[in-house]
Amino acid sequence: MSESWRQRRLPELVAELARRPGHNNVAALVQEILANGLGVAYREIEHEVRLEAVQGRADMLFGATVFEFKRDLRREMPDVLARLPDYLAECEARQRRSYVGIATDGAEFVAFELRGRALAEIGRHRTRPEDGAALLAWLESAVSDRTALPPDPLTVRRELGRESLAFGRAMGRLEALWARLKDHPEVRLKRQLWDGLLRVVYGAETGDDSLFLQHTYLTIVTKTMATRVLALDIERLDAADILSGAALRADGIHGAVESDFFDWVLEEAEGRDLVLRLARQTARFDLPRAEVDVLKALYESLIDRRDRHGLGEYYTPDWLAARLVARAIERPLESRVLDPACGSGTFLFHAIRRLRAAAREAGWTPARALKACEEQVRGVDVHPVAAIIARVTWLLALGEDVARREGDLHVPVFLGDSMQWARQQAVGATYMEVSVPEGRPLRVPEGLARDPALYDRGVRELADGLAEGVEEEAMARRLARIPGVAPADAKAMAATYAQVLALYRQGRDAIWPFVLRNLARPLWLARPDQRAEVVIGNPPWVAYRHLSAEMKARVKEALERMNLWVGGALATNQDLAALFWARCAQRYLKRGGTIAFVMPRSALTGPVFAGLRAGDLRDVQVRIEEAWSLDNQDVSPLFPVPACVLIGRRDAQGPPPDRIWRAVGDLPARDATAAQAERALRWRREPWPELRTLTANSPYRARFRQGATIVPRRFFLVTRETGGRLGVNRAAPRVTGRTGALDKHPWNAVAPPSGPVEIEFQRPVLLGEGIAPFRLLPREVLGVIPMEEDGTILDARAAASAGYRHLAAWLRDIEAKWAAHAKRRPDGRLRMTLSEQLDHMRKLSAQARPAPLRVVYAASGLLPAAAILDDRTTIVEHAAYWAPARNMNEARYLAAILNSETTRAEVAHLQPRGEGGARHFDNLVWELPIPLYDSAVPLHRELAAAAERAERVAARVALDESAHFTAQRRAIRAALAADGIAARIDALVARLLGGG
Repeated sequence: MSESWRQRRLPELVAELARRPGHNNVAALVQEILANGLGVAYREIEHEVRLEAVQGRADMLFGATVFEFKRDLRREMPDVLARLPDYLAECEARQRRSYVGIATDGAEFVAFELRGRALAEIGRHRTRPEDGAALLAWLESAVSDRTALPPDPLTVRRELGRESLAFGRAMGRLEALWARLKDHPEVRLKRQLWDGLLRVVYGAETGDDSLFLQHTYLTIVTKTMATRVLALDIERLDAADILSGAALRADGIHGAVESDFFDWVLEEAEGRDLVLRLARQTARFDLPRAEVDVLKALYESLIDRRDRHGLGEYYTPDWLAARLVARAIERPLESRVLDPACGSGTFLFHAIRRLRAAAREAGWTPARALKACEEQVRGVDVHPVAAIIARVTWLLALGEDVARREGDLHVPVFLGDSMQWARQQAVGATYMEVSVPEGRPLRVPEGLARDPALYDRGVRELADGLAEGVEEEAMARRLARIPGVAPADAKAMAATYAQVLALYRQGRDAIWPFVLRNLARPLWLARPDQRAEVVIGNPPWVAYRHLSAEMKARVKEALERMNLWVGGALATNQDLAALFWARCAQRYLKRGGTIAFVMPRSALTGPVFAGLRAGDLRDVQVRIEEAWSLDNQDVSPLFPVPACVLIGRRDAQGPPPDRIWRAVGDLPARDATAAQAERALRWRREPWPELRTLTANSPYRARFRQGATIVPRRFFLVTRETGGRLGVNRAAPRVTGRTGALDKHPWNAVAPPSGPVEIEFQRPVLLGEGIAPFRLLPREVLGVIPMEEDGTILDARAAASAGYRHLAAWLRDIEAKWAAHAKRRPDGRLRMTLSEQLDHMRKLSAQARPAPLRVVYAASGLLPAAAILDDRTTIVEHAAYWAPARNMNEARYLAAILNSETTRAEVAHLQPRGEGGARHFDNLVWELPIPLYDSAVPLHRELAAAAERAERVAARVALDESAHFTAQRRAIRAALAADGIAARIDALVARLLGGG
């Protein structure tokens, strides 16, 4: 493809396609793109191919792709769905290979495959006139079998990511396999253990079947890439060799790939075939030329942004990892390096590259450099997929030197829990504990687990014993014969073996040696002789409020023990990242060693990180020696929330430095190269940001409550149907669930309910977006709220018993849909019933008998919005907070304070920051010293009077009802500013907060 064609002709072709130019024109334009853009010879393209068995003609055939051209797919899709299955079936029967069908009208390209006799969509692309390269890339992934693909993030995402046809086809096969195998005892056990590990990682239940299948796909792709590091011939391997790592071990590579939770696909021939298909896809990449962590880009493409946010996963761009590695690892040839939350292995990749570069300068042989990498650059992650990816990333970092190794190579990246939550104390002993779904936990004595050689041999004995059917007493004798194993440890391990043997006999066996083998690695890394000179990485950023109740208790205890717990109103903002910093310094860092972590930017200034900055962590001292500010308002694109880098030294004392480095500039892309980042960013030396602490709490904090969690929205938020010829049943009007862009997965694919509902259960609902400064916006939102006057929440059975037959029918419908799609516990039970979800923390039933006057404010937004609600029937939903007011003057006093820019500025440093800036007010405002309203205090009366005037100004603003609520709020704020009342309120609030 010539550059002139790409720059001049391709934009013309794509612009023409986007206009839907008609059947023949689309065919000609697509053929030109294939020929000039992808190098397809015209003779390789067949036109009007007659398919005898179905008595039809395919418009165009190239390789294993059938093209159907249409004038307008919006109208002609039924014809595609009718014809294309037969075309694909005949092609596949004739050629004995799988085909892809692409239907297009130029403006949209839709790819299909056959699953059985049914047509399944596997991907689509909407033509954008300004982005011809995107169409070219999409078509290449559909029709090209080009090899030696560059191993860069863009190409990997295009060929294997969420929008790729490879992903669409693989997920269809995985879903079909899962439907057949999910109740198999061994497969179900692997799914449950995977879910349990994710709970350890993120402190909450996160796993569902969709995520499990995405992780399975990602694991298969990663393991097949591992075989390509050694250029192994895919055609000579079977699927089990690839997924178990046998192929690599036979070539002397150990610890890179092993059997795990995701080899369940090997149970059926279709799964084994899928592994080999994906292996052929990954074989097209020239992986030894990788210069960055390419697997990170694939992971980020596959896991939904909403999932990554919920899991606290913000992967580090390569340019930042490379810069931090260069700063923290001052002596690469001598320093042992550990990333205790290694994720996809980005820091490991750049640490190895730094070590290899230093080795070349020192004149080391490649074999000696590889040995140093094996002994000095280590990683751990409790995330089962992250550990797999990081191992392959570690191998990729070796580049072509891996072929120059002398002897076996062991990859030192482990699946393990760096926080060591499994470490438990019992009378007279310390042990590691492994949860067993629907059973007692397995216990491993720490005395055995601390020595990896002894422990590995012990686990091998257990595995051999399972295969031979050895009983507990005989196993105790076997273990006791291993030199160095204490008799008490042999006996305790034999008792664990007895449990595993019982699971083996239930058909729940093969995964246990893998689980036990990986459990003990963090204990070994914490031994004094194994600790690192440099601990580096990017730990999970998970706020305390997002943890499960069980994990909250454990985290609170650990934070208190290390001088990190703040508590009070700020408890919900405590972050797991702070505990990770402290524990990793204590357990894995040598005296005088360096710890360097990417952290939330609030670690620089936030009250909940005060203990971390002070450095006295009870069992260990860590002084912060350097800090970098990476605010996403200064550097873009970067993380979704502001970040920083902290670099500390163990056993050093003293406060942090007076100054920090602040990065400023616009990057060409989030995954910019180190060279691009060097050109784009300016690093300024600035004073350490001002530390803001709050010492007073307002009594109003206890009065304000968050609104009800009315989700799934389409189950409860409704619109009234217009009456037909028979009119409207006023006692039970017909309603339909509202759908919209804010509906979350999976509910956005569930049909909304529809039908009559008794009028007493149809209530106005106030959303956060319905609140503006000093007035409510004209938004009529109606909800089906199954709550009686006394606050009783009704389910379908209770509604039927009470005689509400229409409400009962509505609830039966949505309860069935909830049961079909809601998340479940590992034992299969619903994590929460629909009624429990609706009244979570009594946020709905608390509104059963509200006061005549309520003050309401929006929970989030860049600027505050508060108003007075005087309707007792309205239900406030969870994007708003509310509190009863004793009288109108108190309500206005509060509205004035909440709408003030002075108030916003006082709490801005405590707010979470997103890509658009500070957001989420929640209860933070009540950390300010806001006193209860007292009519005897003149300042309080002045604030109430000012709010009354502000209400009149806001009420006079003529709003465009079709405008977005943010535009309506802006119009009101502009009027308040123009009137001068906004400035007066700000001045009054400043006096109030200043003690005046």
